Amino acid sequence: MNWFFIALIAPFLYAITNHIDKYLISKYIKEGKVGALIMFSALFGIFALPIILVINPMVLNISLWQIIILVVIGILVVFSILCYLYALELDEATFVVPFYQTIPIFGFILAYFILGEILTKIQILASLSILFGALILSFDIQNKKIRFKKKVVLLMIMASFFYAISDVLFKFIAIERGFWISTFWTLIGKIFIGIIFLIFVSSYRHQFIILFKKVKSKILTLNSINETATIIADSSLQYATLLAPVALVLMINSFQPLFVFVIGIGLTLFFPHINKENTSKNILIQKFLGISIIILGSLFL
Repeated sequence: MNWFFIALIAPFLYAITNHIDKYLISKYIKEGKVGALIMFSALFGIFALPIILVINPMVLNISLWQIIILVVIGILVVFSILCYLYALELDEATFVVPFYQTIPIFGFILAYFILGEILTKIQILASLSILFGALILSFDIQNKKIRFKKKVVLLMIMASFFYAISDVLFKFIAIERGFWISTFWTLIGKIFIGIIFLIFVSSYRHQFIILFKKVKSKILTLNSINETATIIADSSLQYATLLAPVALVLMINSFQPLFVFVIGIGLTLFFPHINKENTSKNILIQKFLGISIIILGSLFL
């Protein structure tokens, strides 16, 4: 299968998880208490480890320094998700997700210095076009005074930076050790930081226990779907980085805002009890314009 279509699986599944995350935050999470969700995300990898062991029993065939790097990657992914969840608590998924389009910039810079990958001038201009489209979506125009969403911007830039570092480092190791071995130890890193949070961050531990007791069945079901989709998306994206330059693979995520937008409209029209987004004329124009520019830039990659 072409690397493009493998990478395209990721933004579609991410878009689904974005709306599940927003639903969980809106329905079950009190203000400022996303610790429960990050705990589920970090610890869910426990269920994936046995599957990887069956697929590739040679997971111990790796050096200590490579294990350390992969564990760090898992930790970075969790911090990326944490920043994203705090941002999602503040705004609609359609406005939060476009900031992930800053990932290719960080990915390009890191890949240039670490992997020696180089983009052409046209690809750089296309990247800037995509980022410009994302920028259009980052302003609050609901009131007469246009407001730039500073807190959301900062959180999502941090999330994107952590994610870009993890992708570049993953390719650096996976080229030599293979996809499944690298994924196994990355999940170990996520589980490790999840356990650290559980033991040492009392607020997260308390939120996790309270939420689990309140709506155990719903939370477990939704988080299982969510984390399974995320693992598949992460895996497809990371596998694609083995077939093509990191920055190009990450740019395919430019389709994520489109998927988020379409799914958001569908939910608003047919399932408003699950998720209801602002569909006023000005907001729809803003979303359409920003997403169109993002897609246009993607065509020149």
